[in-house]
Amino acid sequence: MVTYVCLGLLFLFVTISVIGYRSRRRRAPSPEQVNKLVLSILKSSGQRDRE
Repeated sequence: MVTYVCLGLLFLFVTISVIGYRSRRRRAPSPEQVNKLVLSILKSSGQRDRE
C-alpha cells in the first residue's frame, strides 16, 4: 500500500515537472528581449573588468 502511495506521488511530481517544462519552453524570448539580456550581460561584465 505504501508503495502505491509513493508511486502516485512520483507520478504527480513527474507530471507537474513536465507541464512546467513545457510551459517555460513555449515562451521563447523575443529578439528585443534577447538584445536587452545580451547588453545587460556585457555591461555587467564590463563593470567587473574595471574593478
